[in-house]
Amino acid sequence: MGLEEKPGAITKNFRFRLGLYALFLLCGFLVFAVSSLSPDLSIGTATVPLVFFLTTIALHRNVRFKIYWEVFFAFFVFSLVWFARHLILDSASVHPFYATLNGNVVAQLIDTTVVIIPIILFTTASRSRLSSIFLKKGNLKLGSVVGLTVLAIFYLLSAVVAIPVAGMSPSRFLFLTPFLLVLALTNGFKEELWFRGLFLNKYEPLLGVRLSNFLQAPIFAASVVEAEFSSILIGIVIVSFFLGLGLGYLMRKTGSIFGSSLCEAGSVIPIFLVAISALK
Repeated sequence: MGLEEKPGAITKNFRFRLGLYALFLLCGFLVFAVSSLSPDLSIGTATVPLVFFLTTIALHRNVRFKIYWEVFFAFFVFSLVWFARHLILDSASVHPFYATLNGNVVAQLIDTTVVIIPIILFTTASRSRLSSIFLKKGNLKLGSVVGLTVLAIFYLLSAVVAIPVAGMSPSRFLFLTPFLLVLALTNGFKEELWFRGLFLNKYEPLLGVRLSNFLQAPIFAASVVEAEFSSILIGIVIVSFFLGLGLGYLMRKTGSIFGSSLCEAGSVIPIFLVAISALK
């Protein structure tokens, strides 16, 4: 077969990548499982990021396995942010903010800061460029066209449902619009950096483009599993999975976090509208 890879080698390589896929998927699910069992700060929640961090150090020092250290470093940052975020947002000092419109904005800004700042700092500390987590211009034209279109569609659909169907007055919807946009845009940027930007470039050398995208999507979908959504949980998980696939594809296509952040911002406008519609 000359320089071509033998079929047996291809099969073995694919099986190896599937094994890595399963391992990384388990790492993502582990964070959510421990979080659900120990919602407050505990030995369990502290152990998860610690294990990822120690694994990162061990892999980085081993020449043979050094190629894997960045993925486990990403899981260390991801899990540390996940537990720290829940600890802060569920605290007695932040929780009361959710009772008012302005408070929701403050809480969302705190949430976004708690997620974004550590990711940027740890990325810089690891001597990686911010472009490695898709914080770059990329194909700005494509990202803008797709992102703004999706954002506008979800905004208009929310207006159509809220005003004629749910009976919200047009003036009330317009009043809520600035709050909706701030909440949605900050949430979109935060989650795109956290769930996709942090991981995609680290998965790709090991799994390839398609399998990498197919890995981040179920982890993203699993993150929405909450007790209050139990009645419609399956639907939310399925929608989140396919949304994650599309957002991952767009991020890779544009080479930037910008377009996918706008798309995700649009997708959560209806959710935030329901959450703040009765607040003052």
